[in-house]
Amino acid sequence: MPVYLSFFIGIGVYEVMYPPFSTNSVKIGNYELQIETTPSIPEVGKDTKIHFHFMDQDGKDIDKFRTGLKIYHNDDFLHSFPPTEYNGGNSDIDYIFEESGNHVLRVDLFDLRTGIMVSYAFNVTVLTAYGMIFSYLIMAGAAGAIGIITAIVIFQKKLKTKNKL
Repeated sequence: MPVYLSFFIGIGVYEVMYPPFSTNSVKIGNYELQIETTPSIPEVGKDTKIHFHFMDQDGKDIDKFRTGLKIYHNDDFLHSFPPTEYNGGNSDIDYIFEESGNHVLRVDLFDLRTGIMVSYAFNVTVLTAYGMIFSYLIMAGAAGAIGIITAIVIFQKKLKTKNKL
């Protein structure tokens, strides 16, 4: 039983610590770009923070960079964030997704030293009720564990009363 319960607790902790769907990394040109969203799976109509981390080929943060972002859904252009200059290798953008499904985030990174632009497209899945579904699965697992424990206790009591007779 402890193994059963630890499995569900482990799933919940892993989901919080290592989001499965929203983290991605790619090398484009002489740079590495990492993207992640908070929450790990964006939900329709809720605030989402899109976090970008820009590094050079040695894994060090880029001191100064300019980047733009375009968001698409089913090949339809939804929103554009104009190229903005950032310092320190990180940038955050707040966005609210209005439709579920796969969204394409096209990131344009402008190299301020060479003047060259490099681009990459990331896929981000947006669901309507991921948080609720995950919570219901955890509750169902806990209810199943309680049901199994209750059945074992009742069965053992019946065996003990039969052995005493």
